[in-house]
This record gives sequence, C-alpha cells and structure tokens, in this order.
Amino acid sequence: MVVMDSCFSGAGGRSILPKGARPISLEVQNPMLLSDKIAIISSSKMDQISTSYSEKALGLFTYYFLTALKDGKMTFADIYSYIKPMVEDEAKKMNVEQSPQLLPGLSLPSDKFSLR
Repeated sequence: MVVMDSCFSGAGGRSILPKGARPISLEVQNPMLLSDKIAIISSSKMDQISTSYSEKALGLFTYYFLTALKDGKMTFADIYSYIKPMVEDEAKKMNVEQSPQLLPGLSLPSDKFSLR
C-alpha cells in the first residue's frame, strides 16, 4: 500500500510555484499498477498540484487522510471514498482543482488492502 501527498513527481515541493501556476506533467504507463498486489492513493491527479492546508499546517490531502484514520476508516477504498469529496470541496474553496486518486480503483478487495 502506498500513500502519496506530493505536489507533482520530480518537480519540487508545494511552495516553489507561484499561486495559479500549472506544472508540466508526463503520464507514465507503469505495469506495476496493473498488479493486484499494490494499491496507491495519491493526493491529486497527475496533472494537478497538491495544495497546502495552511490553517492546519499540513497538505490538504494529508489532513483529510489523517482525519479518515482518526474516524476509523481502515480500508483503502473506505479512506478514499471518505476523503475524495472533502479534498475536492476544500480545494474549490481555495480556487484550486485537486482530486485524490485510487489506483487501481474502487474494486480493491477490502480484506487485502486494509490497515487492520
């Protein structure tokens, strides 16, 4: 299981871009993502920037991920379903598009990708 809250791979941290900047991104086809032995929750789509949640002194995604754990969500599918709308709604309030991603998708077997 992998959880990632990063601005965009290989381009530095959240704070190096001016407000409103959009990164150049590449989409990589990785055969490992086709495996039924790995699950990934990322903070945003590949062409989006993960934002900070300055009120909480954390990344927006990280804040809601930790909130999901605190609220007892234990499977990757449950965590994702819980945080995705919260991150998207809070990002919209900041005038940013950020949509967490679950790979390979919601069809993950819950007994296999659980924190219990």
